[in-house]
Amino acid sequence: MKKMIVSFIILTALFAAFTHFQTIVSSQTKTPFTIDKILGSLIAIKKKQATFQKIIDDIKIQGVDFPLTAENEKRLRKKGATNKLIEAIRQHSPEILINLIQPTAEMIRKNSIEMELVYIPPGEFMMGSSDAEIEEAFTDCKNYYKQCEGRRFGSETPKHKIIIKDGFWMGKYEVTQEQWQKVMDKNPSLPDCGAKCPVNRVSWDDVQGFLTELNAKNNGFEYTLPSEAEWEYAARAGTTTIFAFGNILTPKQANFDARSPSATPIGYEYIGKTVAVSSYIPNAFGLYDMHGNVWEWCQDIYSNYEYTPTDGSANMKNPNSNPHVARGGSYDSYGVNVRSAQRYPVKPDEERSINIGFRVVARVKLTEPSK
Repeated sequence: MKKMIVSFIILTALFAAFTHFQTIVSSQTKTPFTIDKILGSLIAIKKKQATFQKIIDDIKIQGVDFPLTAENEKRLRKKGATNKLIEAIRQHSPEILINLIQPTAEMIRKNSIEMELVYIPPGEFMMGSSDAEIEEAFTDCKNYYKQCEGRRFGSETPKHKIIIKDGFWMGKYEVTQEQWQKVMDKNPSLPDCGAKCPVNRVSWDDVQGFLTELNAKNNGFEYTLPSEAEWEYAARAGTTTIFAFGNILTPKQANFDARSPSATPIGYEYIGKTVAVSSYIPNAFGLYDMHGNVWEWCQDIYSNYEYTPTDGSANMKNPNSNPHVARGGSYDSYGVNVRSAQRYPVKPDEERSINIGFRVVARVKLTEPSK
């Protein structure tokens, strides 16, 4: 009997100890990383007592409890944080959704066909990409395309300053199929997505017809396609990274073909078609799908940057160039082709692809003086 009692006490003690151990492990597993803990881990890496990949994997499980502000990022990079580590922290930071600029009511307007317009403030930015970004994009592209040389990544240089002196309004979303239907009384898109999906199979010339009809409604705005500079300025939304969400884009942030190294460290996903325009998070200006879903027509004639105006207006100065510019990539583009700096030449009168659409830029009409 004594032996049974002793055995019971020992088993109870062991069970209690095991339960306590599980609680501790569980608590440790779910405790988010503090910035001090990550800084300590960076020191451990220098001493070869840890690896970047181990820290990144742990962050994916545990998350972080601090926002990735500019000051915090500076501290981390000073201690040796790599781009991949910074992106892992960014993706698991509590600020990932709340740090986006939510436009106020004064910054959003809705026109007569229920098209929402977001105010884009004036500012300046460096248009184009660095030699390092182009080299990386070309290398990545070459691994996946047989005719990668035709992508002309070199046309993204040189980087040059653009000054947007006046703010403008821009479509919060790509123009949808139902909006095109309201203006043009027909829908050229494939019936595989729905009314809230972006209109596609529209050429640059088709879009000019849509804009003419939309302007005829005289609803207080003058509509055009964005200039290429306006488009990139709006897509970057104040960022200098490869994408508006950092140097790595994930399938949780955009609809694109994530089966390439420059896309995502999380996994390989490919939806294979367009999706509704409100399916992903917006950039810091409150614009959706500036990366992926469908390529977006711009007003400009495609040529190298020697013809690009520095005031943000469209380049229409090269009479020997027939193609116009498309921006942003699409659902079937690899990560390299949905970068903020990516540009692509497309014939304006012939191309009616299932992966090309557009969004509008609008400016308030000036009131005509009374006679």
